[in-house]
Amino acid sequence: RNARCLICRGGLLALVAAAGACAGETNAPIHPADALRPTAAVPKLRDGFESGRLATFWRAGDGGSGRYAAGAIVVTDACARAGERSARITVREGDVAQRTESGVPNERAELDSCRHVLLGRDVWCGFSFLLGEDFPIVDVRLVLSQWKQSGLSGSPIVAQRFRAGRHYLTVRDLDTPGERRERVELPAVAPGRWNDMVFHVRFATDSRGLIELWMNGELVASVRGPTAAAGAEPAFYHKVGLYRDRMTAPMTLFLDNYALGDSFEAVDPARFDAAAGK
Repeated sequence: RNARCLICRGGLLALVAAAGACAGETNAPIHPADALRPTAAVPKLRDGFESGRLATFWRAGDGGSGRYAAGAIVVTDACARAGERSARITVREGDVAQRTESGVPNERAELDSCRHVLLGRDVWCGFSFLLGEDFPIVDVRLVLSQWKQSGLSGSPIVAQRFRAGRHYLTVRDLDTPGERRERVELPAVAPGRWNDMVFHVRFATDSRGLIELWMNGELVASVRGPTAAAGAEPAFYHKVGLYRDRMTAPMTLFLDNYALGDSFEAVDPARFDAAAGK
């Protein structure tokens, strides 16, 4: 199926949020001794949004401290990487208002794939995203997707960022709070065009850790070193959407062909339909 984006259409389908706790979510801390070895298989999650509603594995928008405001994420037939539908994610001033640890006000509209015990595992995640044609290109901190570890406060371990027209990846230095170990420049992103992303993350507290990123079929980043904090839980979660410092203008991102699995082939957005038949 061909990628398409007809922004001028405006038909929106009602979003049905998942209620209650996430399927397979880790609800309680796990003893550090159990974090020394893999304790669960990598979950297989998929959402092409063709049902007209969000898949049930996504965390509810008001779960925890809140991930998105009511009406901020809808399934739409106005734009799609494949098939007929995608998720439209819009953040507006004051949505899920919070402050960083340094006191900077921020806002967000993010989908959260829930916590899963993944320490010691190789995890693959793929998705397609498109920035709206009127997306503001501004010098404001903006995260498009991020990996976080349960029980670890502060910056994400891995973050895909877009700021002042620059597209880049950051990796947190887990030994020095507030510091970044790596920053990798990524290929440019143009509003109105789909991009296919595939992350490969090996979660480890030592040099066995690995982060690889493919964009539109090309390997664009490879970083080795710790990807987990020894003192936190062995559970991790991935978020995708819009997380930014506070500003007045809205931003809109379209998301399609989301998958979490145990291989490149299982999550590649360019082969989303074919992988579903395996």
